[in-house]
Amino acid sequence: MQATNKQDDPSFWKLQNIEPIYWDEYIATRPHYDENIFRRVYDYHASHSGSLSAALDIGTGSGSAIGALTEQFKHVVASDNDPTSLAFAKRRYSHISAERLSYTLSSGEDLLQHHPPHSFGLITCAETFPLMDTQIALDNISTLLQPGGTLAIWFYGPPFFTETGVAATCQPILDAIMDHNFRPVVSGGGEARRSSWKRAADGKFSWLDYIPFSAKRWRDVRRHKWNPHARLSFFTRDACDFPVEIISSVAQGEMVSQTHDPGFWEVSWDIAMLRRFVKASFPKPRQLDGPDEEIEQLFKHLTEAMGGHEVARRLSWPAVLILAGKAEEI
Repeated sequence: MQATNKQDDPSFWKLQNIEPIYWDEYIATRPHYDENIFRRVYDYHASHSGSLSAALDIGTGSGSAIGALTEQFKHVVASDNDPTSLAFAKRRYSHISAERLSYTLSSGEDLLQHHPPHSFGLITCAETFPLMDTQIALDNISTLLQPGGTLAIWFYGPPFFTETGVAATCQPILDAIMDHNFRPVVSGGGEARRSSWKRAADGKFSWLDYIPFSAKRWRDVRRHKWNPHARLSFFTRDACDFPVEIISSVAQGEMVSQTHDPGFWEVSWDIAMLRRFVKASFPKPRQLDGPDEEIEQLFKHLTEAMGGHEVARRLSWPAVLILAGKAEEI
């Protein structure tokens, strides 16, 4: 019997058993969800059902959305399919009582096995939705939401250089670094893994416009995009061994807005911080996380293009936020 290549096993690539040190670096090198996100979410929610009884955060990871949610809702449920990540979030928010915050070990597609219909007034999904089966996830979320409840999906891409005269030189090198980092993860392997990554890539290259909202189930769909000239995917097409397709399911009547803002979530990073960001851009399996001469050469070129090891450069982020209200009657 032929042995199975572990890298062809789809479960090998799921975001599971992520070490706590990864989440520490993730938190240090990612945007903090501020009023740019939550002001829009809460204003939208208040204009609809406004129920503050319970909220669900799907794919909570390190728990980046938990703090803001617990400030508004009587009870918050944080869910993730990785027990190690949930353990990290529990430690991070150990000061919040179980009456206010609880945890569910589950994939986004299986949450109905753990919570009854109409359990939540708000469901959030940050940096996770493209990894899930689209229609199954939407069906489950619609069932879990209370009538008139709010779904908030958001996703951000990698940072981009904003300084004139620097961006044109530095950005292609950073893109090459990200591609080199993701290529062994995204390309190759079996059909199941390829299909999963293609779905995620198509979704991100489409700026989540691929997500369809049925008029029978959803109302007042709003799609807010920041810096849409940049890339929402953490890798370019060059990292993929499959065709990437742009898909739009934006329906007539949906509101779409675009904001070009180089100051959005602005950071000032030197090469050391960019190294940390790349390292924490995806929890690569240990089998792929070793010395890499090619990426070291790319970092050398980027250091020179940025002006040296001690020079910090300004970067901003692309992001999209989708808000949708569940219809009162389905």
